[in-house]
Amino acid sequence: MKNTTHSPRRYVSASWARVSKASRRGLPEDFARHLREVARPLQIAYQQLMAAFDGKPIGVECRMKDRQSWAFVLPDASGERTWRIQQFDIDGFVGHLCFDSVEEAVEEMLRMGYSVTDCGALDRIASTARWTRGVRRSAVMQRHQEGLITHRQMIEEMAALPD
Repeated sequence: MKNTTHSPRRYVSASWARVSKASRRGLPEDFARHLREVARPLQIAYQQLMAAFDGKPIGVECRMKDRQSWAFVLPDASGERTWRIQQFDIDGFVGHLCFDSVEEAVEEMLRMGYSVTDCGALDRIASTARWTRGVRRSAVMQRHQEGLITHRQMIEEMAALPD
């Protein structure tokens, strides 16, 4: 009888691939073991996330274990690179990083500590009053950074924002 069950696809992070290759190149076994122990948690998280979303965890929000901070991978619209990690917290978007491949972006997102899958987080957080205030504050700061208002005007406008 033919076996029709499929084993899950194995996804290998670049870090794990480098450590595995280095281990086979005659490193002292204790050092090779140490490298594997350091790389293993990232590899496990990478395998779990990639396997859960068929190698494409695009738009899947992940949060840090110890902070109210999230990130997700999406196509980069700025043209810098092909893929982006977009970070946000309870006050709005806080940054992004760009990469050439989705695999690189996912691995870096995990390396940064965004390892707890939290689907729907952006919609949940963006519907709060705190997010709205944070986005408004960011818009005022952006106008200052563009030279459209003075520092004093920025401070006054931010102070006038509703709580």
